[in-house]
Order: sequence, then structure tokens, then C-alpha cells
Amino acid sequence: MITNYFKIAWRNLWKHRLFSLINVFGLASGLTVCLLAIAHIKGAFDHDNFHTNRERTYRILTDVVGKNNDVTKYATSPMPLGALLELEYTFVEEAARVVKTYGEFSGNHKQLSLLCFAVDPAFFQIFGYKLAQGQPATEPNTVVLTRETAEKFFGTTNPIGKTVEDKDLGIFTVTGVLAEQSARSHLRFDMLLSLQTPYKAEHRAAFEDWRQYQTGYTYVLLKPGTTAETLNKVLPIVQSRVTKGLAFSAEKGYSFRAQRLADFSPSYEDLVHGTYEPQIGGLLVEMSVGLITLLLAAFNYINLTLARSLSRAREVGIRKVSGAVRWQVVGQFMAESVVLSLLALGLAIVMLELVKPMAFVQQWLVGGVEWDWTLWAVFVLFSIIAGLLAGLIPARVLSAFEPAQVLRSQTGLRVIRGISLRKSLIVVQFAISLIAMIGLLSMVRQMNYMATADYGFRREGILNIPLNEVPAHRLINELDGLAGVEQVAATSDLFGHNGGGYGLVRIGSDSAATFLFSVDPQFASTFDLDIIAGQGLPSGTSTLSGQDSVSHFILINEQAVKAFHLGTAAEAVGQQLRLNDSTEVQVAGVVKDFRFTTFKWDIKPLVLLNQPSQYRYLTIRVTPGTEAAVLADVQQIWKRLAPYAPFEGQWYDDFLYQRHSHTADTNFMLLLIGLAFSIACLGLLGMVTYNTQTRTKEVGVRKVMGAEVIQLVWLLSRDFVKLLGIAALIALPLGYLAGYAFLINFAYHVSIGFETLGLCVGVLLVLGSATIGFKTYRAALSNPTESLRSE
Repeated sequence: MITNYFKIAWRNLWKHRLFSLINVFGLASGLTVCLLAIAHIKGAFDHDNFHTNRERTYRILTDVVGKNNDVTKYATSPMPLGALLELEYTFVEEAARVVKTYGEFSGNHKQLSLLCFAVDPAFFQIFGYKLAQGQPATEPNTVVLTRETAEKFFGTTNPIGKTVEDKDLGIFTVTGVLAEQSARSHLRFDMLLSLQTPYKAEHRAAFEDWRQYQTGYTYVLLKPGTTAETLNKVLPIVQSRVTKGLAFSAEKGYSFRAQRLADFSPSYEDLVHGTYEPQIGGLLVEMSVGLITLLLAAFNYINLTLARSLSRAREVGIRKVSGAVRWQVVGQFMAESVVLSLLALGLAIVMLELVKPMAFVQQWLVGGVEWDWTLWAVFVLFSIIAGLLAGLIPARVLSAFEPAQVLRSQTGLRVIRGISLRKSLIVVQFAISLIAMIGLLSMVRQMNYMATADYGFRREGILNIPLNEVPAHRLINELDGLAGVEQVAATSDLFGHNGGGYGLVRIGSDSAATFLFSVDPQFASTFDLDIIAGQGLPSGTSTLSGQDSVSHFILINEQAVKAFHLGTAAEAVGQQLRLNDSTEVQVAGVVKDFRFTTFKWDIKPLVLLNQPSQYRYLTIRVTPGTEAAVLADVQQIWKRLAPYAPFEGQWYDDFLYQRHSHTADTNFMLLLIGLAFSIACLGLLGMVTYNTQTRTKEVGVRKVMGAEVIQLVWLLSRDFVKLLGIAALIALPLGYLAGYAFLINFAYHVSIGFETLGLCVGVLLVLGSATIGFKTYRAALSNPTESLRSE
């Protein structure tokens, strides 16, 4: 019997090929998004599964109680904790500290900004990171590189024994290179430094202070057979003992608890200083997007099946007269939907292979996911369930027809006051698609605004060059006499990014946080910064290292004048400040506020000082029209000065555009919205097709009576145009709220006005009208004699 169900289902699908194609494509589109989400969810549960001691490894978390009795959960813990647990409790096999740090490392004539973890020797016993060559970094001033970092520094040559250097931490010898690891981990890094390295006094103090619970992470490996309860029982005892007599400044105290490595991902709680495990909330959002897309496709199936309810009712009547009971009729319709969903799964897999290479998909969704048989089994099971659910409503509705009803006219299914279920689903489809489009267009406009906006400093004709290990003064001397070069300046970081360095300014007994940029005296004029009081940095400004007897001078912005309580801009000039509690500086001038950080923040206090040891970029102001020639000349100079380092110069306009445009993310979201609209339009096409087919005789009669083509087109399409209008009315306020929910995260953002809402509604009406007009116009042009003869 089941075999017959599937045979009949296949024949029905083949007989109505257009409707079947619409349903297959729609379901495949929805399944593609769902399969991506399922793959990402599987990858989240597979995080860190390559560690052989995964079940016995724990991270110690710190729950900090504030003065108001609010509890903040930290993924970090005090640095002495691991050694104490390993020393005093025999069930702890190993303990390791892990400290996250960013650094500027140089080696082999190259300089890279790298994400590092400083780790204890036990790290390599606890975790399963395998070495492709060499030994772990267990001795002082040693380092293990990832394969990618090793290639960036040393190319294809053997890196073992070579050195990399950090200005603050010193010189490190490369002892090993990690093997390629396809599976993802909660720890992401470019290199692993030895924590046995002699660090500065302030660092060592933090490693020994029980009040410093934010410095790093503590991992322990329990002996086989030891349960988490055993560890959790001793942690309160340890906490009580080590905090006795401690005076906290902003907290009442803290407590410890253990988190098993196997439970890290997905994360069900928001931890301060958390690592890189996926959050359960994000996974649910992804799956929701996929399910909504699939729901739109399911609406198509319900719509088209119910639209053909009269012909299917006759089929039901004949089956029941022949002796079929209701569950058998339901089974027939469910078999049809399952066949359809399996066909859609085949197309979805093809679509999945097409989108997998996309940068966004690889980086955020499927990168590192193991495509094993369990994942494919879930795909098949999910598609069958989706097919069954999509077919449930049509099966229940159509199987309820009685044979006697077949000879009477069918009125359609009503949900509210004459609006049929089929029409409601069309409205919902287009409303969801329009809401998504308004939200996406708001995001795209905001990103384009951040990429092209006036930041308050010159961005056109500015060439940025990362210095790496090339001395700034030497490159400046080479460039100063170059044709087309108007000015050359040096800086520690680029404006329009995340803000550069951070420091503390003390004015008398008060203090305020500020952003810090190291710049040379030519910097302000190179970028056309408007100095509203005082003057720029003098040419003889001190290097803040004691090498110059001239007073230390700084430039501050208007926001800094307010934050430091210096009065007016003119009054601020000449005042003495203390920078980072150690250096006396004097305000030489005040620059007009400009946007030097991300648009998420308001303008913050800014200090510009001259500290040549911090220079990382040269910025070249180029005469308009000479950009190509200057770029070629600069590349030749760079090749002569740094033959081993690649030239990484970039125009400032390009830097800001790449930093803020997020092209890969936008392309993926455009794909999702394109799928949603294509599903809705195909569903509308199917409905219009069926409507025109059932009104063929009416169209023929009206044409014989003298109706014009335009009158017939409007007659056949007006109900559907009204549905598009209703969808627009529903979607506009909801889409506005969706777009505003994104834009509110930015201090400076675009508005959602007619240009956004009007464009989206226009796209909706154009696509919908084109879909409707395509079929209705062809129906209106048909020969009435043929349609009446067929009747």
C-alpha cells in the first residue's frame, strides 16, 4: 500500500509539473538555509572534540558579587588558583594558566599584529593540540606558532630555532609549529608563548594577587574517575581560605565553580572575558531564520494544494466511495509531500554546495564542521519531517471532504471575515520578505554611510603604509622629495578603526580615560585637522623617553577639554596634565572634534602625542592626479628598503570602505532575502496561474462581449494587487522597527525614511506586479473561441 502511495504521489507531481517545480524550489531554498543552520549547530556541539582529555578537563569560573549584590560571571579566575589546586589536591592531575594578549611581533624583517596566549607547560598535556614539527614551548622565552603564522613570518623555510620579538616581552625562540586543525576550538590564537618567561613586575604581581580575577584562565585536568562534584566541593573551601582578609575595591567577593570542557559549546550563559565558543542565542536565531524561510515555502505548498481543492476533492470523493477511510486519504497526501520534500532535499544539497565557498558561510557557519554520516542523516530526517508538516494541513483539510460535497461548489476556507487561508498566506509571505528587505537595506545604508562618511579629517589622496620593521625617519627621508608627495606623517594607528591606544589622564586629584595616538608634528596638517586653539605639535617635541630637553607637548580634542574640566579650548592651552600617572605633558593645542573611532560610539576624549617608538604607519598626502605614479615610486622605495617584506600600502578611502562595508556579510543576507522573495513570487505565480486557468471560460465570454485586454488583466490581477498592498501596510511599521533595532546600536547612523521604505515597497510591487502581469496578460490575450470550445 505504501508503495502505491508513492507511485500515485509521483504521478500527481509529474502531472502538475509547474506547481511541483514551484514547491520543490521553494522547499529547497528553505531547506538550504536550515541545513546551513543545522551544520553550524552540529559544529557548535563538536567544538573541542579533538582533545583526548575533553571529559576530564575543567575551566574554573569566577562569580563576582558586586556591592549591590549583583552577580557577574567571569570565564577567568585568579592566577595562583591552578598551582594551589594541583599542589594540595591529589585528584588534580595537571593545572595550567592561560593568559590572552595581543602583541606586535617582528621577525624575518616582518612585523605582524598577533593574538597570543601565554601558557604553562601543562597546557600541552591538558589539551590535544598536535605539533607538526618541533617541541612545545615549555622553557622561558620560547614560542609555538600556528602553521599560518609560521608561513607569514618565514615562508616555506623551517622556522624551528628562529626568533620573533615583541618590544615589551622580548625575544622568543620558535620551538614548534602546530599541525593543521580542521575542528574548531574555544581558543583561537596565532601563537602560544611560554608563561615561564620573566615578565614585568606589574605582570608578576597580577599573577600572584588573589584579587586579580580577570588576568587569565585556569584549566585543570582531573585524574580518571574523579567527578566534577569532587572539584566543586573543594572550590568553596579554597575561596574562603584565599580571600580571608582580602580587601576588594569594587566587589564584596567572589566564588569559584568548575565548567567541563565538553560543556563549553554551545554556551548557555554570558561570561565576561568569554572565549570563542558559540552562544546558544545566536544558534537559535540562525535556526529561526532558516525555519521562517522554510515556512514561506511550506505556505506555497499549502496554498497551491488548497487552490486545487476542487479537483482534489473529486479525487477524495472517488477514493472514499471506493472504500478508503480518512487515514488512508491522509496517508496519500502525506506521501506526496514527502516525495516533494526529498526532491527538494536533492536540490537543496546542490544549492548548499554552491553557497559553501562564500566567505561568510565558511567563516561563520560551516568552517571546521565535520560532514559525517550523522549530519547527512539529520538532513534527510529533517527534510522528511518538514515535508510531513507542510503536507499536514492540506491532508487534513482535503481528506475531510464528503463525496456529496464534491457536486456542490467549494467556497474556500475562511479564517477571518471572508479572507481565505490562501490569501492570508500570500500576505504573510510578502510581509516577511518585505520586513527582511527593509532591515537589510537599513544595514547596507548604515555600512555604506560608515564607509563613505565625512569623518572630519582628510581621507582622499592619503596613502597608508604599515612600517613593519622599517624605521619611520628613514622612509620619510626617502619620500619627502618624491614628486607628487605633498606631506608625510607618522602615526601609531589609523583613524576610523577601533580607537588606537587607551590611557589615563590625571588633572590634580581628578582622572579621566582617553584614547591615545602617537603622531609626528606634520600629522595635523597632513590630515587637515582643524586646530581651534593653540598650535600644533612643535618640531622639537619630546619623544617622552628623556632624549629631548624640550617640554612634552600634546594635542587634545574638544571632548577631552570637557572630560578633563579644562574650561574653554583657549583656557586649556598651556595647562599641565599627567599622562598614565608617570609623564608630565602640556597642552599645545586643541583640535576640533572629529570621528576617529567606530561609529558605534560618540566622540571620545583624544590625546595626540609624539612618541616615535610607537609609530606603526606612515601616511602620505598625495597631489590629486598623481596617485598612480606616486604609488609606483613608493613601491620601488619600499622594495629597496625592505626587500623581504611585502608592500602593504593602502589608500585611506579603501581602508575605510573595507573596514565598514562587510561585503561578505551583505552578500549572504542578500542571498537570504533573494530566496525569500523568490519563494513568495513563485507561490504567487502558482496562485495566479491556477486562478487564470479556472477563469478561462469567464475570460472568453468577456472578450466576446467586447472587454479590452487591459480590463481583463485588471480583472484577473486586482485581488492579488490588493494582497500586495495589505502586505506592504503590515510590513512597513514592522520593518521600520527591525531596521531601527539595528541602527540604534550606533551613535551616528542613517535615518529610515522614504528612500528606504519607498524603495522596498517599490521592489515588492514591481516583483509582485511582474509576476501577476506575466500570467494575466497571457490569459487576456488568449483566443476566446478556443477557451469556449474547450469548455
